[in-house]
Formats: sequence, C-alpha cells, structure tokens
Amino acid sequence: MKIVVPVSVLVIALVFLSGCTSTPAVRDQTEGALHAHYEYTEGWSPGQGCYERVTGYVYNTGDVSVDAVRLTFNLVNTGTGTIRDSRSVYIGSVGPGNTTSYETVLDGECTQEYRVDFSFWK
Repeated sequence: MKIVVPVSVLVIALVFLSGCTSTPAVRDQTEGALHAHYEYTEGWSPGQGCYERVTGYVYNTGDVSVDAVRLTFNLVNTGTGTIRDSRSVYIGSVGPGNTTSYETVLDGECTQEYRVDFSFWK
C-alpha cells in the first residue's frame, strides 16, 4: 500500500506534464492582396490527446474588398506525407486595410511528427 501513493502521484504528474513542448512554427503566405500569418504549436490534453493549434490573421493590403475568403489547413505526417486532418476556416469578406484573426485545432497522433500546410480559397 505504501508504494501505491507515490506511484499514483507520479502517474498523475506525468499525465499533466506530458505532451508536446515544441516552440511555435511561424509561417506567412501571400496571394494577391491577401496576406496570411499563422503559427502552430503542438498540444496535449486528457480529453483531446495530441493536437496542433493554429492561430493567425489575414489582412488585405489592396484597395478593394476580397469576398468569400476561406483558409484550408492540412495536418501532414512528415514521415509519410499523408494528411492526418484537415480544417477549413471561413473568413468571409476582408475589406481594404482590414485584418481578421482566426484559430482552429487539427487532430494528430502523439507518436507522429507533423507539419501544417496552408492554402487560400476565394
């Protein structure tokens, strides 16, 4: 019984402290007057497991609005090149000089390495 308590504390500590401790990967992409800046970080939670959190913003440097802007993010396994998860984020219209922020989560597996690929849809 004396060993159960320390082992339980150790298991609980490992669960809460485990996960990914990587630094954020920062990316920028441009298509015409639209510019996107995003970063993604690995995370872990007991309910969700391992995931990539993507946050960023889109801004319009042009003189006219760009309508129906949609961003697509693919979580790509770096070892196999296959797409593990994909999300589309609908931004809508981005007026001249305006910026719109966004956030999404991509589901991964804890034993794999990933990168996030990005594309604009308008």
